[in-house]
Amino acid sequence: MTEPAPSDGSLGRAGHGAGLDSPQVLRVLAVVFTLAAAGALALVVLDLVIARPAAGDVFITVLNALAAFLLWRRVLEQARA
Repeated sequence: MTEPAPSDGSLGRAGHGAGLDSPQVLRVLAVVFTLAAAGALALVVLDLVIARPAAGDVFITVLNALAAFLLWRRVLEQARA
């Protein structure tokens, strides 16, 4: 039996995470996380209106807002460069 030739990992596919520095991908992700943060914030307001505990929704809102902030900052950095 013959052994297969060793692969260097360049089979025409992009490497892991290669597309994440694309301005279009970053912008789409930033918009998605911004909308998710806005939706979670609406849930927090609804929780407060109906007197339901809002701790979980606040946590999700903060995480989405943080991700959106970091992504928008990266989009703006790339736009300046």
